[in-house]
Amino acid sequence: MPNRIIKESICTSDTVDELNWFEEVVFYRLMVNCDDYGRMDGRPAIIKSRLFPLKSSVTEHSVCEALERLAAVGLVLMYACSGRPYLQLVTWERHQRIRNQKSKYPAPGAAPSAPGELRTTDSGCQPTAVGCGPNPIQSGSKSESKSKSISESGSLSNAERESGADACSCAAEEAGFAQFWQIYPKQHDEAGARRAWARLAPDAALIARILAAVRRQSHSKQWTKEDGLYVPHPVRYLDEQRFKSVRLPASGSFDAAVLDDWENRYPLPAAPQEQVGAAGS
Repeated sequence: MPNRIIKESICTSDTVDELNWFEEVVFYRLMVNCDDYGRMDGRPAIIKSRLFPLKSSVTEHSVCEALERLAAVGLVLMYACSGRPYLQLVTWERHQRIRNQKSKYPAPGAAPSAPGELRTTDSGCQPTAVGCGPNPIQSGSKSESKSKSISESGSLSNAERESGADACSCAAEEAGFAQFWQIYPKQHDEAGARRAWARLAPDAALIARILAAVRRQSHSKQWTKEDGLYVPHPVRYLDEQRFKSVRLPASGSFDAAVLDDWENRYPLPAAPQEQVGAAGS
């Protein structure tokens, strides 16, 4: 595995400062275990064994919770491709040297490589939740029952396969919205915002751009003055695609860790004030 670069800017990064000590350690150990494109197998059991091979006190659940936090602050993108989970360190291309010509793992938003693979959605690899999963003791009987049913019938029916694909699609959509909702400063009308998100139907690349735009705008004078009085209603923000007006680094090279630098280089223009009490605000 090639050496990885850690810059001194992590010491003053607002994003890294949101992590506790363990979450920060997980982030650094992910850096030295990901492939040359910043990607890795997203199964918690695999991640735990790769990151902490000698620490028996570290559990899969604690690693899973750390991954959820890293995804929430925008350092990690969790996604699934053909039903298998993966992760991507989203600032990788900006900070690391890429030597290999091909990644070991599919990219977020990529289509399945084999024609016969079961797609999670029409666009292939999509964002998903970390998936800490239920208690294995509680879920054991259900798993055994399903395994027995599959072995008796020989294979899953087409209807069951389609149902599984729909479930993956819903999980990806829910995970993307959950990340948006967690960081959006004006949390009004969650149900309406969820419908607006579904209408937008963003892919992995657009989700990353929306999250980066919200993080940058959340630190702007327009959004922070008067206790966030002029932050647009989330439904309005999504339906009008206001994130498109925010200048960001090239796709795949941005997250919250680099937005402070962009704010200094490319200040956000003054936006018209939202009218207090106006429709949709």
